[in-house]
Amino acid sequence: MGQITLFNNGRIMNTKIFAQRLKEAREEKGYSQKTLGMRVGLSDKSISMYEKGTVYPPVGNLLKIAKELDKNISYFLED
Repeated sequence: MGQITLFNNGRIMNTKIFAQRLKEAREEKGYSQKTLGMRVGLSDKSISMYEKGTVYPPVGNLLKIAKELDKNISYFLED
């Protein structure tokens, strides 16, 4: 599957960057995909898909994830 791009403040954002940062932030907290999913009300499969870059989370889920991982949302969105 090819990479997906999204617009962020008029710029194109690469979901591969988002996926990599999500995984790094999750591991930094010592969470498994299952643990993070449980803490934010998502399945581990959803977290896995986000980390693979195959699916981008809706804004509400992104906000929950960022809060749980003690990251500003810009950490995930800015390159």
